[in-house]
Amino acid sequence: MKYSGILIAAMALAACGQSEKKTTITTEDGKTVTISANGNDAENGTATITTDDGDKVTFGSGPASGKNLPLGIPVYPGAEVKGNITGAGGDGKGGAMVIMTTSDAPDKGAAFYKAEAEKRGMTSKSSETMIGNMASFSAENDKAEKLVATITPGEGGQSQVMLVIETK
Repeated sequence: MKYSGILIAAMALAACGQSEKKTTITTEDGKTVTISANGNDAENGTATITTDDGDKVTFGSGPASGKNLPLGIPVYPGAEVKGNITGAGGDGKGGAMVIMTTSDAPDKGAAFYKAEAEKRGMTSKSSETMIGNMASFSAENDKAEKLVATITPGEGGQSQVMLVIETK
């Protein structure tokens, strides 16, 4: 609950309708937290929270929020990015979670991310298609960085793609 006010401020900044807005807050213990928001509306922008310890988390929505994902993992071709959260500690460890939709079948999405993982020297840890045609795939590299893709069929012929990326 210590940072709940900071999160509320970040969401308010993201929805303010200006192309860039920034504010700094000093916590009770004297540390600073900087909140910045970019974008023209709450559906197509980002809000970033950065501490003076070097920790950083970014909340994004809309197509631009899928750019520059960790490990160079791309957005699924033709998919619509619904939102993402990326973060990194001052030690460089971090990751991301991205949600997007596509008209492709789940198994095609899983195959795409399996190929992307292999391009990055990652080894497959699991791959399966389950009841209802849900497909999932996970991989890891020699640094213990991970990629997990879960693709589920949805309404209206759209599949939902969820990526989780962990960096070291």
